[in-house]
Amino acid sequence: MHLYLSSYLIGDQGHHLAHLARGKTALVVSNALDFSNDSERLRAGMGREIGRLADLGIAADPLDLRDYFASHGILSEKLAAAGMLWVLGGNTFLLRKAMHLSGLDQWIQGKVDDKHFLYGGYSAGVCVLSPSLRGIHLADEPEAQSHGYEHPTLWEGLGIIDYYIVPHYRCDHFESESMEAVVDYYREHDLPYRAISDGEVIIADTHNREPIAAPNS
Repeated sequence: MHLYLSSYLIGDQGHHLAHLARGKTALVVSNALDFSNDSERLRAGMGREIGRLADLGIAADPLDLRDYFASHGILSEKLAAAGMLWVLGGNTFLLRKAMHLSGLDQWIQGKVDDKHFLYGGYSAGVCVLSPSLRGIHLADEPEAQSHGYEHPTLWEGLGIIDYYIVPHYRCDHFESESMEAVVDYYREHDLPYRAISDGEVIIADTHNREPIAAPNS
């Protein structure tokens, strides 16, 4: 599995994303934003995300995981035709629940050895790939809820990567200050992490586990 892990939006390696996504159709997951009750704003945001991918030549369709909370098999059929996921930021814990309730978490874990599949995203969309969500709880609300998400908080990450990503690090993003506490947590617990500022991207794959391109942490 190829990984394109951005701090915020597409970041400054869009040409690499376009290359990795060549010939693929992306499914765009925005469930990390389901804490918002403003459906019109969410639709507009999805349109902007699809537009940004289109500017890179990447065809994309929305994927609302809530539609598959009770129908994992149907989601698997839909995913089988896609070569790429693009997962947005928001609340990491809400996104983790959506992945679990829809079965997307197990599906992604099953794609680790697929050399053709691409997982891309930013903020919560990349934090969820780590071994655990502990640490990011200092920036996100673990108890975030939305309609249909009546499930205990999940603290286990997907374990696709064996380190922790700290997005929005020392930049002008509104969450940047809280990310200092996240970094302190990982240092205090001697956990491997990579702190990236908005614009920065980690490009890697799950075969060698080492980033192909990444900033210093």
